[in-house]
Amino acid sequence: MKLLRYLKKYILIILTVFVLMVMGAFVVFFALTYLNSKVKETNLANIKIDEDGNWEIPNFETPDLVYANTMEEALSFNVDYYFKRYPYMHKVNDVIKVFENDEYATMFYHTIKDSKREGLVASKFKVKETDGIKQYALMSVELTEMGGWIMSGPLQTMREFAPLYDFMSEFSINKGDRFIYGSFGTEKVKTIKIEGQSPTEVIEYMVKGKKEYFWYYENLISDKPSSQFDIEMEEE
Repeated sequence: MKLLRYLKKYILIILTVFVLMVMGAFVVFFALTYLNSKVKETNLANIKIDEDGNWEIPNFETPDLVYANTMEEALSFNVDYYFKRYPYMHKVNDVIKVFENDEYATMFYHTIKDSKREGLVASKFKVKETDGIKQYALMSVELTEMGGWIMSGPLQTMREFAPLYDFMSEFSINKGDRFIYGSFGTEKVKTIKIEGQSPTEVIEYMVKGKKEYFWYYENLISDKPSSQFDIEMEEE
């Protein structure tokens, strides 16, 4: 019996370590994918190293701003750069939320390729006014394929990805605001609390015929880095 007990404990330890390793690998993969989408492309041969061994990465080239009369039209420019991984995502099927001021605009939208592939896109634009008409030029995007298999539940996923939330501020139209967003297929997102604060809004939309819930914080108030956020949510 003692041997059996020890054997069970040993197996449990092995399974726990395996699960933690898989979860860790998943987080690292997501982080690298996210950062890769920010970096886009670079030529390592252009890295400069001086005689003291100090190195400098050159600025990444981004396309010139191309203005259009609507945000939807602006998405059709520089598709090979912004939508290289998922070309179909430059097409807007459903607008989920738009933020806009005199300088910037951000649009979150749902995009559909076919019955198997759908996505959520965060897109930010520079705004200018010409002859009384507002025009928009695409500056940045974040592409997420929706409806796939998720290893962890929504709460665990949020906690694992929390270190990346500080990067999301780039989609705020107001400098200095801590903008955070996400999307899950459960109405329980209405119970999310980050640093004791509820989402600014939760918006329902459909993905592959099922309800999906987009949530966001327009400006989360906290002095902590996002990796230290206290995150809570009721689970199913």
